[in-house]
Amino acid sequence: MAGLNIGAQPFVKWPGTKSQHIHILTQALPANFAEIPNVTYIEPFVGGGALLFHMLQTYPNIRRAVINDNNLDLIRAYNTVRDRAKELVAELKKIQKEFLPLDEEERHEYFNEMRDEFNARLSDGLRHSALFIFLNKTSNANYRTNSEGKFNGAYNHLQYPVICDERTIYADSKLLKRVIITCDDYEKTYSEACGNTFFFLDPPYRPTGKRHHNADFNDKEQIRLKKFCDLLSYRHFQWMLTNSDGKCQDPDDTFMEQLYSNYTVDRIWSRQAIVAKPEKREKLSELLVRNFQQEILSLRDVNCRQLSLAF
Repeated sequence: MAGLNIGAQPFVKWPGTKSQHIHILTQALPANFAEIPNVTYIEPFVGGGALLFHMLQTYPNIRRAVINDNNLDLIRAYNTVRDRAKELVAELKKIQKEFLPLDEEERHEYFNEMRDEFNARLSDGLRHSALFIFLNKTSNANYRTNSEGKFNGAYNHLQYPVICDERTIYADSKLLKRVIITCDDYEKTYSEACGNTFFFLDPPYRPTGKRHHNADFNDKEQIRLKKFCDLLSYRHFQWMLTNSDGKCQDPDDTFMEQLYSNYTVDRIWSRQAIVAKPEKREKLSELLVRNFQQEILSLRDVNCRQLSLAF
């Protein structure tokens, strides 16, 4: 029986978060997932980790978990939360105590100073991770870099930003003690798979229209990822993948559907969360791909079925 959420959740905001999709993704798991013994759970593109924290709290049969991302700043923060939570909380409280009493002009100046320190990359791992979290909580971009790889998000002018979420950090740290954390190309996670392994893959999405995306993860990379999924299937590892739906911008764009045509492809709906103003957010569809059969709802479209999410 699935357990109740006990408080762990993403400690940073992240582009493409799966927080709004948790219910649908849980429905989409293999029907007997909770009964599979000694599961190894792997996320090759962990990002903010919304599904990770849900899975670790909901399924005690997950005895081993592996997360990976090629973003070194993000992975450093995961390691710091796991291994140095108490020190991290103290550092974030110090920053919060310095920042909150300032007026708007002083806050803006403080933010720019912290951004410069972060981009200089001279701080130790603890301080760097604290700056990473501070910038994530107070900027207008969850994580965005320029051509030189420097964070370039601007100050967001929030009145009461939560810089030190002590409860979340400690709850996450406890769960992450069970997790192997790596920073590498996603293909390297294959070596961690054994026995009853389940992969959840949430890669940089293929761009559709003006959608936020990683320009380096082009169609050639999408094809390489599909071959990786084929390898997992060949080894009888179950997996689930999310990606953009080209049809939401161009009715003739069936690239992703054709690429994964030999697997189960569903369509899920979400509201884009990258745009700052709610009235400008678009209702977009995404694709959910699996290498196993599992009915989620009674759906009519036999080629690419549709799942609606309430807003």
